[in-house]
Amino acid sequence: MPGKFSTPHSRLRLAGVIVLLVGLLAALCVHISAADSPDTNVGGYRIVNGHAYAVPFDSSSGEEQQLERLGGKAAVWTYRFDRWLASLWHGERLACTLAALSAIIMLACFHVAGLMAVDPDA
Repeated sequence: MPGKFSTPHSRLRLAGVIVLLVGLLAALCVHISAADSPDTNVGGYRIVNGHAYAVPFDSSSGEEQQLERLGGKAAVWTYRFDRWLASLWHGERLACTLAALSAIIMLACFHVAGLMAVDPDA
C-alpha cells in the first residue's frame, strides 16, 4: 500500500518544507544571538591626538576617489558590491540572508516537484 510520501515529487516537497523550517529556525537563532554592534562596519581606524576613531567602510570617499582614478567606475562598483556582499554574512543581516536562502531553496524544491508531478503523456 503506497504511503503519503511514496512518490518522488511528494518527497521533494517534504524536503523543501524541512529546508524551510530548518532555515527559519537557524535564522531565528542567529537573530537572537547576533549583537549588531557598530564595530561590524569598521573599515579601519584613524588615530587623532592619541584617540582611535573607527572609520566605516562607507565613509572612505577619499579611498574610493583614488580607486576610481586607478581602476575606473567599474572598480568602485565592484568594491561597493563586495562590501555589500560581505555585510550579508554578519550580525542580524545573516539571519535575513538565511531566511531568504531557505525560502528560495524551498520554492525551487516545490517548482521541481511540480514539474515531476506533471505527466508528459497526458
